[in-house]
Amino acid sequence: MNRVIFLLLAICTVNGDLLSQPAKSRYKERTFQLSFFPGIGTNGLESGFYFNRFSLNIFGGMSAGSHHFELGGISNINTNSSTGIQIAGLANVIGSQTYFNLTDGEELSIVNEGFSCNLKGIQLSGLLNFVRNNVEGIQLTGGFNFNNGYVHGFQLAGLGNMGGKQVFGVQMAGLYNIAIRGMTGSQASLLFNYTYGELSGLQLGLINRAVQMEGKNSSPPGPDRGFQLGLVNVSSEMDGTQFGLINIARKVHGTQIGLINIFKPGPYQGSSVPTYGTQVGPLNFGSSGVHTRLFTDELFTAVLERTTGNCQNCTYTPSQMPFTGRFKVVNQNALIFAYNPFEGYRNQVKWGLGYGFMKVFYNKHSMIGADTLNARWFLSAGIRTMYLNRTKNFDPRLSLLHKIHAEIGLRRKKKGPHLFVGLSFNAYFHEGQDLNIGQEVFKTSEESLNVQYWPGYSFGLHF
Repeated sequence: MNRVIFLLLAICTVNGDLLSQPAKSRYKERTFQLSFFPGIGTNGLESGFYFNRFSLNIFGGMSAGSHHFELGGISNINTNSSTGIQIAGLANVIGSQTYFNLTDGEELSIVNEGFSCNLKGIQLSGLLNFVRNNVEGIQLTGGFNFNNGYVHGFQLAGLGNMGGKQVFGVQMAGLYNIAIRGMTGSQASLLFNYTYGELSGLQLGLINRAVQMEGKNSSPPGPDRGFQLGLVNVSSEMDGTQFGLINIARKVHGTQIGLINIFKPGPYQGSSVPTYGTQVGPLNFGSSGVHTRLFTDELFTAVLERTTGNCQNCTYTPSQMPFTGRFKVVNQNALIFAYNPFEGYRNQVKWGLGYGFMKVFYNKHSMIGADTLNARWFLSAGIRTMYLNRTKNFDPRLSLLHKIHAEIGLRRKKKGPHLFVGLSFNAYFHEGQDLNIGQEVFKTSEESLNVQYWPGYSFGLHF
Protein backbone atom coordinates (compact mmCIF):
# COMPACT_ATOMS: atom_id res chain seq x y z
CA MET A 1 0.00 0.00 0.00
CA ASN A 2 2.90 2.41 0.78
CA ARG A 3 4.32 1.83 -2.70
CA VAL A 4 0.98 2.81 -4.25
CA ILE A 5 0.85 5.98 -2.18
CA PHE A 6 4.38 7.06 -3.02
CA LEU A 7 3.78 6.28 -6.73
CA LEU A 8 0.74 8.56 -6.67
CA LEU A 9 2.77 11.26 -4.96
CA ALA A 10 5.44 10.99 -7.66
CA ILE A 11 2.83 11.33 -10.42
CA CYS A 12 1.19 14.30 -8.73
CA THR A 13 4.57 16.11 -8.30
CA VAL A 14 6.02 15.41 -11.76
CA ASN A 15 7.34 18.97 -12.08
CA GLY A 16 8.10 19.48 -8.40
CA ASP A 17 11.90 19.30 -8.90
CA LEU A 18 11.73 22.78 -10.50
CA LEU A 19 10.70 24.24 -7.21
CA SER A 20 12.72 25.03 -4.13
CA GLN A 21 11.87 25.25 -0.45
CA PRO A 22 12.56 28.72 0.96
CA ALA A 23 12.78 29.82 4.56
CA LYS A 24 9.55 30.41 6.42
CA SER A 25 9.98 34.15 6.21
CA ARG A 26 9.74 34.03 2.43
CA TYR A 27 6.22 32.52 2.36
CA LYS A 28 3.80 34.85 0.60
CA GLU A 29 0.05 35.29 0.58
CA ARG A 30 -2.19 35.44 -2.48
CA THR A 31 -5.94 35.83 -2.74
CA PHE A 32 -6.25 33.76 -5.93
CA GLN A 33 -4.02 31.59 -8.13
CA LEU A 34 -4.59 29.70 -11.37
CA SER A 35 -2.33 26.91 -12.60
CA PHE A 36 -2.25 24.23 -15.27
CA PHE A 37 0.54 22.08 -13.78
CA PRO A 38 2.85 22.56 -10.78
CA GLY A 39 5.07 25.50 -11.64
CA ILE A 40 2.96 26.61 -14.62
CA GLY A 41 0.51 29.18 -13.36
CA THR A 42 0.02 32.68 -11.99
CA ASN A 43 2.50 32.07 -9.14
CA GLY A 44 5.17 30.74 -11.51
CA LEU A 45 8.01 28.47 -10.47
CA GLU A 46 7.75 29.69 -6.88
CA SER A 47 4.15 28.54 -6.45
CA GLY A 48 5.28 26.31 -3.58
CA PHE A 49 6.09 29.45 -1.59
CA TYR A 50 2.53 30.86 -1.64
CA PHE A 51 -0.44 30.44 0.64
CA ASN A 52 -3.57 31.05 -1.41
CA ARG A 53 -7.06 31.86 -0.26
CA PHE A 54 -8.55 30.41 -3.45
CA SER A 55 -6.86 28.10 -5.98
CA LEU A 56 -7.94 26.65 -9.31
CA ASN A 57 -5.68 23.94 -10.74
CA ILE A 58 -6.80 22.89 -14.21
CA PHE A 59 -4.78 19.68 -14.10
CA GLY A 60 -2.59 19.97 -11.02
CA GLY A 61 -1.09 22.63 -8.81
CA MET A 62 1.36 23.16 -5.97
CA SER A 63 1.26 25.70 -3.18
CA ALA A 64 2.41 26.15 0.38
CA GLY A 65 -1.18 25.79 1.48
CA SER A 66 -4.79 26.78 0.95
CA HIS A 67 -6.76 28.93 3.37
CA HIS A 68 -10.29 28.62 1.95
CA PHE A 69 -10.84 26.62 -1.24
CA GLU A 70 -8.76 24.63 -3.72
CA LEU A 71 -10.02 22.76 -6.79
CA GLY A 72 -7.87 20.49 -8.97
CA GLY A 73 -8.78 18.51 -12.05
CA ILE A 74 -6.17 15.87 -11.15
CA SER A 75 -4.34 16.88 -7.99
CA ASN A 76 -3.81 19.50 -5.30
CA ILE A 77 -0.40 19.53 -3.62
CA ASN A 78 0.54 21.56 -0.52
CA THR A 79 4.06 21.66 0.88
CA ASN A 80 2.84 23.05 4.20
CA SER A 81 -0.67 22.97 5.71
CA SER A 82 -4.23 23.57 4.55
CA THR A 83 -7.12 25.14 6.45
CA GLY A 84 -9.84 25.03 3.84
CA ILE A 85 -11.58 22.76 1.36
CA GLN A 86 -9.65 20.68 -1.18
CA ILE A 87 -11.40 18.93 -4.07
CA ALA A 88 -9.42 16.88 -6.61
CA GLY A 89 -10.24 14.40 -9.33
CA LEU A 90 -7.39 12.13 -8.29
CA ALA A 91 -5.46 13.17 -5.19
CA ASN A 92 -5.08 15.77 -2.45
CA VAL A 93 -1.62 15.81 -0.89
CA ILE A 94 -0.51 17.86 2.12
CA GLY A 95 3.17 17.63 3.04
CA SER A 96 4.71 16.74 -0.34
CA GLN A 97 8.31 17.98 -0.85
CA THR A 98 8.19 19.69 2.53
CA TYR A 99 11.94 19.34 3.08
CA PHE A 100 13.03 19.63 -0.56
CA ASN A 101 16.36 21.48 -1.00
CA LEU A 102 16.93 21.63 2.77
CA THR A 103 20.08 20.32 4.40
CA ASP A 104 19.78 17.71 7.15
CA GLY A 105 20.52 20.39 9.71
CA GLU A 106 17.84 22.72 8.37
CA GLU A 107 15.29 19.88 8.31
CA LEU A 108 16.13 18.90 11.88
CA SER A 109 15.88 22.52 12.98
CA ILE A 110 12.33 23.07 11.72
CA VAL A 111 11.21 19.66 13.01
CA ASN A 112 12.51 20.54 16.48
CA GLU A 113 10.56 23.78 16.28
CA GLY A 114 7.37 21.72 15.98
CA PHE A 115 6.79 22.22 12.26
CA SER A 116 4.15 19.88 10.81
CA CYS A 117 1.95 19.61 7.73
CA ASN A 118 -1.68 19.43 8.83
CA LEU A 119 -5.22 19.58 7.51
CA LYS A 120 -7.88 21.65 9.22
CA GLY A 121 -10.80 21.38 6.87
CA ILE A 122 -12.17 19.04 4.21
CA GLN A 123 -10.55 16.86 1.54
CA LEU A 124 -12.55 15.28 -1.29
CA SER A 125 -10.83 13.18 -3.97
CA GLY A 126 -11.36 10.35 -6.42
CA LEU A 127 -8.49 8.15 -5.22
CA LEU A 128 -6.23 9.53 -2.48
CA ASN A 129 -6.16 12.00 0.39
CA PHE A 130 -2.73 12.20 2.03
CA VAL A 131 -1.66 14.32 5.02
CA ARG A 132 1.89 14.08 6.30
CA ASN A 133 0.91 14.82 9.89
CA ASN A 134 -2.45 15.57 11.57
CA VAL A 135 -6.04 15.82 10.40
CA GLU A 136 -8.77 17.91 12.00
CA GLY A 137 -11.81 17.68 9.80
CA ILE A 138 -13.19 15.41 7.09
CA GLN A 139 -11.54 13.23 4.46
CA LEU A 140 -13.72 11.70 1.70
CA THR A 141 -12.34 9.58 -1.13
CA GLY A 142 -13.16 6.71 -3.43
CA GLY A 143 -9.80 5.10 -2.64
CA PHE A 144 -7.57 5.76 0.38
CA ASN A 145 -7.28 8.26 3.23
CA PHE A 146 -3.80 8.23 4.71
CA ASN A 147 -2.02 10.28 7.35
CA ASN A 148 0.93 9.83 9.71
CA GLY A 149 -0.42 11.72 12.70
CA TYR A 150 -3.58 12.18 14.72
CA VAL A 151 -7.09 12.25 13.31
CA HIS A 152 -9.81 14.37 14.90
CA GLY A 153 -12.84 13.99 12.71
CA PHE A 154 -14.28 11.75 10.01
CA GLN A 155 -12.68 9.53 7.35
CA LEU A 156 -14.77 7.89 4.62
CA ALA A 157 -13.03 5.80 1.94
CA GLY A 158 -14.12 3.42 -0.75
CA LEU A 159 -11.14 1.18 0.03
CA GLY A 160 -9.26 2.06 3.20
CA ASN A 161 -8.42 4.55 5.97
CA MET A 162 -5.20 4.76 7.95
CA GLY A 163 -4.38 7.00 10.92
CA GLY A 164 -0.73 6.87 11.92
CA LYS A 165 -1.43 7.77 15.55
CA GLN A 166 -4.58 8.08 17.67
CA VAL A 167 -7.91 8.48 15.88
CA PHE A 168 -10.66 10.47 17.60
CA GLY A 169 -13.79 10.20 15.53
CA VAL A 170 -15.16 7.90 12.83
CA GLN A 171 -13.52 5.75 10.17
CA MET A 172 -15.69 4.11 7.50
CA ALA A 173 -14.33 2.15 4.53
CA GLY A 174 -15.17 -0.53 2.01
CA LEU A 175 -12.21 -2.74 2.96
CA TYR A 176 -10.29 -1.68 6.06
CA ASN A 177 -9.70 0.89 8.80
CA ILE A 178 -6.42 1.26 10.71
CA ALA A 179 -5.69 3.43 13.76
CA ILE A 180 -2.12 2.64 14.76
CA ARG A 181 -1.89 4.01 18.32
CA GLY A 182 -5.52 3.81 19.37
CA MET A 183 -9.14 4.35 18.44
CA THR A 184 -11.60 6.59 20.31
CA GLY A 185 -14.78 6.50 18.30
CA SER A 186 -16.02 4.07 15.64
CA GLN A 187 -14.54 1.96 12.86
CA ALA A 188 -16.83 0.31 10.29
CA SER A 189 -15.71 -1.68 7.23
CA LEU A 190 -16.64 -4.72 5.16
CA LEU A 191 -13.35 -6.53 5.82
CA PHE A 192 -11.30 -5.58 8.87
CA ASN A 193 -10.71 -2.92 11.52
CA TYR A 194 -7.45 -2.67 13.41
CA THR A 195 -5.78 -0.69 16.16
CA TYR A 196 -2.49 -1.50 17.83
CA GLY A 197 -3.50 0.52 20.89
CA GLU A 198 -6.65 0.98 22.96
CA LEU A 199 -10.19 0.78 21.65
CA SER A 200 -12.72 3.11 23.26
CA GLY A 201 -15.76 2.81 21.06
CA LEU A 202 -16.99 0.47 18.32
CA GLN A 203 -15.38 -1.78 15.73
CA LEU A 204 -17.83 -3.16 13.15
CA GLY A 205 -16.53 -5.50 10.43
CA LEU A 206 -15.86 -9.09 9.44
CA ILE A 207 -12.58 -9.09 11.40
CA ASN A 208 -11.89 -6.72 14.30
CA ARG A 209 -8.57 -6.44 16.13
CA ALA A 210 -7.62 -4.30 19.13
CA VAL A 211 -4.73 -4.73 21.54
CA GLN A 212 -6.71 -3.40 24.51
CA MET A 213 -10.40 -2.66 24.99
CA GLU A 214 -11.52 -0.15 27.60
CA GLY A 215 -14.16 -0.86 30.26
CA LYS A 216 -15.25 -0.43 33.84
CA ASN A 217 -12.54 -2.82 35.12
CA SER A 218 -9.68 -1.16 33.22
CA SER A 219 -6.77 0.24 35.15
CA PRO A 220 -7.52 3.00 35.86
CA PRO A 221 -11.28 2.52 35.38
CA GLY A 222 -13.14 5.05 33.31
CA PRO A 223 -16.45 5.72 31.57
CA ASP A 224 -15.24 4.59 28.13
CA ARG A 225 -16.25 1.21 26.73
CA GLY A 226 -14.93 -0.93 23.88
CA PHE A 227 -17.27 -2.97 21.67
CA GLN A 228 -16.45 -5.34 18.79
CA LEU A 229 -19.15 -6.66 16.47
CA GLY A 230 -18.04 -8.99 13.69
CA LEU A 231 -17.42 -12.48 12.40
CA VAL A 232 -14.07 -12.72 14.23
CA ASN A 233 -13.12 -10.42 17.12
CA VAL A 234 -9.62 -10.38 18.62
CA SER A 235 -8.18 -8.51 21.59
CA SER A 236 -5.14 -9.11 23.80
CA GLU A 237 -6.71 -7.60 26.92
CA MET A 238 -10.46 -7.18 26.74
CA ASP A 239 -12.54 -5.22 29.22
CA GLY A 240 -15.40 -4.44 26.88
CA THR A 241 -17.78 -6.59 24.84
CA GLN A 242 -17.11 -8.93 21.93
CA PHE A 243 -20.12 -10.09 19.92
CA GLY A 244 -19.46 -12.41 16.99
CA LEU A 245 -19.14 -15.91 15.62
CA ILE A 246 -15.61 -16.31 17.05
CA ASN A 247 -14.25 -14.19 19.91
CA ILE A 248 -10.60 -14.39 20.95
CA ALA A 249 -8.96 -12.66 23.90
CA ARG A 250 -5.93 -13.37 26.05
CA LYS A 251 -7.12 -11.67 29.23
CA VAL A 252 -10.85 -11.13 29.63
CA HIS A 253 -12.39 -8.71 32.10
CA GLY A 254 -15.46 -8.05 29.97
CA THR A 255 -18.05 -10.11 28.06
CA GLN A 256 -17.70 -12.45 25.10
CA ILE A 257 -20.90 -13.45 23.26
CA GLY A 258 -20.54 -15.86 20.36
CA LEU A 259 -20.62 -19.38 19.01
CA ILE A 260 -16.95 -19.91 19.93
CA ASN A 261 -15.19 -18.00 22.70
CA ILE A 262 -11.44 -18.48 23.16
CA PHE A 263 -9.75 -16.95 26.18
CA LYS A 264 -7.18 -17.40 28.90
CA PRO A 265 -9.01 -18.47 32.05
CA GLY A 266 -8.79 -16.41 35.23
CA PRO A 267 -7.46 -15.90 37.74
CA TYR A 268 -4.33 -14.10 36.54
CA GLN A 269 -1.34 -14.09 38.83
CA GLY A 270 -0.56 -10.64 40.15
CA SER A 271 -3.69 -9.05 38.73
CA SER A 272 -5.34 -6.41 40.90
CA VAL A 273 -8.58 -6.56 38.89
CA PRO A 274 -11.08 -8.84 40.67
CA THR A 275 -13.27 -9.60 37.63
CA TYR A 276 -12.32 -12.21 35.05
CA GLY A 277 -14.98 -11.92 32.42
CA THR A 278 -18.16 -13.59 31.24
CA GLN A 279 -18.55 -15.91 28.26
CA VAL A 280 -21.96 -16.49 26.65
CA GLY A 281 -22.05 -19.18 23.97
CA PRO A 282 -22.07 -22.94 23.50
CA LEU A 283 -18.31 -23.50 22.88
CA ASN A 284 -15.78 -21.96 25.26
CA PHE A 285 -12.07 -22.76 25.17
CA GLY A 286 -10.07 -21.85 28.26
CA SER A 287 -12.86 -22.68 30.67
CA SER A 288 -12.62 -22.95 34.44
CA GLY A 289 -15.32 -24.11 36.81
CA VAL A 290 -16.70 -26.67 34.35
CA HIS A 291 -19.41 -28.96 35.66
CA THR A 292 -21.68 -31.83 34.61
CA ARG A 293 -25.28 -32.32 35.72
CA LEU A 294 -27.36 -35.47 35.50
CA PHE A 295 -30.96 -35.02 36.58
CA THR A 296 -34.63 -35.69 35.93
CA ASP A 297 -37.51 -33.24 35.54
CA GLU A 298 -41.25 -33.19 34.77
CA LEU A 299 -40.66 -33.90 31.05
CA PHE A 300 -37.65 -36.24 30.82
CA THR A 301 -36.37 -39.26 32.67
CA ALA A 302 -32.74 -38.32 32.02
CA VAL A 303 -31.20 -34.92 31.27
CA LEU A 304 -27.43 -34.54 30.75
CA GLU A 305 -25.95 -31.07 30.98
CA ARG A 306 -22.29 -30.25 30.27
CA THR A 307 -21.08 -26.72 30.88
CA THR A 308 -18.12 -24.48 30.03
CA GLY A 309 -17.40 -20.96 31.21
CA ASN A 310 -15.27 -18.92 33.54
CA CYS A 311 -14.94 -17.98 37.18
CA GLN A 312 -15.98 -14.36 37.58
CA ASN A 313 -14.21 -13.44 40.82
CA CYS A 314 -11.66 -16.18 41.59
CA THR A 315 -8.26 -15.30 43.07
CA TYR A 316 -4.82 -16.79 42.56
CA THR A 317 -4.94 -18.69 45.85
CA PRO A 318 -5.22 -22.45 46.61
CA SER A 319 -8.92 -22.07 47.42
CA GLN A 320 -9.56 -19.64 44.51
CA MET A 321 -12.09 -17.98 46.79
CA PRO A 322 -12.58 -14.21 46.38
CA PHE A 323 -10.99 -11.85 48.88
CA THR A 324 -14.29 -10.04 49.29
CA GLY A 325 -17.86 -11.27 49.13
CA ARG A 326 -19.61 -14.43 50.33
CA PHE A 327 -19.63 -16.44 47.10
CA LYS A 328 -17.37 -17.67 44.34
CA VAL A 329 -19.31 -16.84 41.17
CA VAL A 330 -19.02 -19.05 38.08
CA ASN A 331 -20.62 -18.17 34.74
CA GLN A 332 -21.62 -21.33 32.89
CA ASN A 333 -22.86 -22.21 29.39
CA ALA A 334 -24.67 -25.54 29.15
CA LEU A 335 -25.10 -27.94 26.25
CA ILE A 336 -28.15 -30.08 27.06
CA PHE A 337 -29.33 -33.48 25.89
CA ALA A 338 -32.56 -34.97 27.29
CA TYR A 339 -34.05 -38.41 26.62
CA ASN A 340 -37.02 -40.58 27.53
CA PRO A 341 -36.13 -44.27 27.09
CA PHE A 342 -39.70 -45.54 27.46
CA GLU A 343 -42.28 -45.42 24.67
CA GLY A 344 -45.38 -43.36 25.50
CA TYR A 345 -43.78 -42.00 28.66
CA ARG A 346 -44.02 -38.41 29.86
CA ASN A 347 -46.22 -36.70 27.31
CA GLN A 348 -44.79 -38.41 24.22
CA VAL A 349 -41.61 -36.27 24.29
CA LYS A 350 -38.82 -38.54 23.11
CA TRP A 351 -35.71 -36.39 23.14
CA GLY A 352 -34.52 -32.80 23.36
CA LEU A 353 -31.47 -30.68 22.60
CA GLY A 354 -30.72 -27.26 23.99
CA TYR A 355 -28.47 -24.53 25.33
CA GLY A 356 -28.54 -22.64 28.60
CA PHE A 357 -26.70 -19.95 30.52
CA MET A 358 -26.54 -19.79 34.31
CA LYS A 359 -24.64 -18.36 37.24
CA VAL A 360 -23.51 -20.68 40.02
CA PHE A 361 -22.78 -19.20 43.47
CA TYR A 362 -20.57 -21.44 45.65
CA ASN A 363 -20.42 -20.54 49.34
CA LYS A 364 -17.19 -19.14 50.75
CA HIS A 365 -16.18 -20.25 54.25
CA SER A 366 -12.54 -19.12 54.31
CA MET A 367 -9.51 -18.44 52.08
CA ILE A 368 -7.89 -21.72 53.15
CA GLY A 369 -7.53 -24.21 50.31
CA ALA A 370 -8.02 -27.27 52.54
CA ASP A 371 -11.22 -25.93 54.11
CA THR A 372 -13.86 -28.60 53.40
CA LEU A 373 -16.65 -26.12 54.10
CA ASN A 374 -15.75 -24.08 51.02
CA ALA A 375 -18.20 -24.75 48.16
CA ARG A 376 -20.15 -27.06 50.46
CA TRP A 377 -23.38 -25.72 48.99
CA PHE A 378 -24.38 -23.65 46.00
CA LEU A 379 -27.19 -21.60 44.52
CA SER A 380 -27.71 -21.36 40.77
CA ALA A 381 -30.07 -19.60 38.40
CA GLY A 382 -30.36 -19.25 34.64
CA ILE A 383 -32.30 -19.83 31.44
CA ARG A 384 -32.53 -22.76 29.04
CA THR A 385 -33.85 -23.09 25.49
CA MET A 386 -34.56 -26.56 24.13
CA TYR A 387 -35.93 -28.16 21.00
CA LEU A 388 -38.33 -31.00 21.91
CA ASN A 389 -38.97 -33.93 19.57
CA ARG A 390 -41.88 -36.34 20.12
CA THR A 391 -40.58 -39.20 17.96
CA LYS A 392 -37.21 -40.81 17.28
CA ASN A 393 -37.06 -39.09 13.88
CA PHE A 394 -36.62 -35.35 13.48
CA ASP A 395 -39.88 -33.38 13.43
CA PRO A 396 -39.47 -30.01 11.61
CA ARG A 397 -42.51 -28.41 13.25
CA LEU A 398 -42.03 -25.64 15.81
CA SER A 399 -41.36 -27.17 19.23
CA LEU A 400 -39.34 -24.86 21.51
CA LEU A 401 -39.23 -24.89 25.29
CA HIS A 402 -37.96 -21.84 27.21
CA LYS A 403 -37.21 -22.33 30.88
CA ILE A 404 -36.27 -20.01 33.76
CA HIS A 405 -34.80 -22.09 36.57
CA ALA A 406 -33.14 -21.92 40.00
CA GLU A 407 -31.48 -24.65 42.11
CA ILE A 408 -29.92 -25.27 45.49
CA GLY A 409 -27.33 -28.00 46.04
CA LEU A 410 -25.46 -29.59 48.95
CA ARG A 411 -22.67 -32.15 49.22
CA ARG A 412 -21.39 -34.22 52.13
CA LYS A 413 -17.76 -34.59 51.05
CA LYS A 414 -15.33 -32.02 49.71
CA LYS A 415 -14.76 -33.79 46.39
CA GLY A 416 -18.12 -35.49 46.06
CA PRO A 417 -21.02 -34.38 43.86
CA HIS A 418 -23.72 -32.01 45.00
CA LEU A 419 -27.25 -33.28 45.34
CA PHE A 420 -29.58 -30.55 44.12
CA VAL A 421 -33.24 -29.71 43.67
CA GLY A 422 -34.70 -26.98 41.53
CA LEU A 423 -37.82 -25.14 40.44
CA SER A 424 -38.60 -23.67 37.03
CA PHE A 425 -41.14 -21.74 35.01
CA ASN A 426 -41.71 -23.10 31.49
CA ALA A 427 -43.07 -21.64 28.24
CA TYR A 428 -43.57 -24.13 25.38
CA PHE A 429 -44.09 -22.71 21.85
CA HIS A 430 -45.32 -25.35 19.42
CA GLU A 431 -47.45 -26.37 16.48
CA GLY A 432 -49.85 -29.26 16.83
CA GLN A 433 -51.02 -31.13 19.94
CA ASP A 434 -50.44 -29.73 23.44
CA LEU A 435 -48.36 -31.55 26.00
CA ASN A 436 -50.43 -33.22 28.68
CA ILE A 437 -49.08 -31.22 31.62
CA GLY A 438 -51.11 -31.84 34.77
CA GLN A 439 -49.76 -28.72 36.51
CA GLU A 440 -50.35 -26.43 33.53
CA VAL A 441 -51.00 -22.81 34.54
CA PHE A 442 -52.59 -21.54 31.32
CA LYS A 443 -52.18 -21.64 27.56
CA THR A 444 -52.74 -19.37 24.56
CA SER A 445 -53.34 -20.06 20.87
CA GLU A 446 -53.12 -17.92 17.74
CA GLU A 447 -53.72 -19.61 14.38
CA SER A 448 -51.24 -22.54 14.30
CA LEU A 449 -49.09 -21.31 17.19
CA ASN A 450 -49.82 -22.67 20.66
CA VAL A 451 -48.13 -21.68 23.91
CA GLN A 452 -48.31 -23.59 27.20
CA TYR A 453 -47.06 -22.27 30.56
CA TRP A 454 -46.45 -24.36 33.67
CA PRO A 455 -44.22 -24.66 36.78
CA GLY A 456 -41.63 -27.42 36.79
CA TYR A 457 -39.12 -29.19 38.96
CA SER A 458 -35.78 -30.97 38.75
CA PHE A 459 -33.51 -33.01 41.00
CA GLY A 460 -30.25 -34.82 40.43
CA LEU A 461 -26.46 -34.68 40.77
CA HIS A 462 -24.14 -31.74 40.12
CA PHE A 463 -20.53 -32.84 39.53
